[in-house]
Amino acid sequence: MVTRSRWFPLLAVMLCWSILIWVLGTLLAAVLLMNWSSDKDGFDPFATLLAEWMHDPLYWLNMGALVVVLVGSQIIFLLPLLLLRLRPGRPRSLGWSIMLASLVAAMLTVGLAMALMSLVQLLGGWVSDWGAPLYFGLFAIVIDPSEIDRLTFDGDLAFILAAACLFVSWILWGILISLFMRRGQPLNRLRRLVGLLFAGTLIELVLILPLEAMVRRRTNCFCETGSFQALLGGFVAALWLLGPMAFLILLRRRPAWWSRHCQRCGYEKDRNAGDHCPECGWAWTSANAGD
Repeated sequence: MVTRSRWFPLLAVMLCWSILIWVLGTLLAAVLLMNWSSDKDGFDPFATLLAEWMHDPLYWLNMGALVVVLVGSQIIFLLPLLLLRLRPGRPRSLGWSIMLASLVAAMLTVGLAMALMSLVQLLGGWVSDWGAPLYFGLFAIVIDPSEIDRLTFDGDLAFILAAACLFVSWILWGILISLFMRRGQPLNRLRRLVGLLFAGTLIELVLILPLEAMVRRRTNCFCETGSFQALLGGFVAALWLLGPMAFLILLRRRPAWWSRHCQRCGYEKDRNAGDHCPECGWAWTSANAGD
């Protein structure tokens, strides 16, 4: 039975992390929505936008919902590892962790495709002709389910293609990441997976930022351009990955517990345990443990 004294530090950390996500999310959203084409006013437009948001109830509602979704999904992603420490003795499934990591990978994949679309439009001189309102469209459907009729049945082909690519990529990445997770210990595999995703996110953002700057010089409405949608997805992915990455780095600084326990069920090893966990059968030193 988990004592209350062990939950209080976790709740305090969750509260502090939620506040940090709220602040970072607000700053990133303001940077995304600002006009990048002119810097003669310095930081005044940035400060003005933040001041307007502070008095806008929709800001508090939307940002609060975003923080709940981000922090909640981060907890779900890390829950198997948390439960191993708090309630050892039962095998923990990584199904939800794999599903969430696959969604992040799918967002990066679709974001890269949309950025390439914007590059082609930019080179062809028709960057304002049509866009791909993927995330704004999905957000609109969540807020008002009737929006799905307008976005899918009224001929918004760009949204349909982008959403279909996101769904297919999610499935494909789920298969690949499932195979990846089977080849080693859960903690080591999750650490490597998060590191690879975060590195890929940073590389994608570095590539998209100059493209987005060029696109904004050619259009007055940039919110539905492929490069903006890709940048939005990349920032959300980076913000989400910060939580698991920080947690896994902290776990790495205390490897003693994980070296003495099974990483699948938390069973404590003993001298006569052999190469497999006697509780769940997970391999400790065989090929499954290799990284």
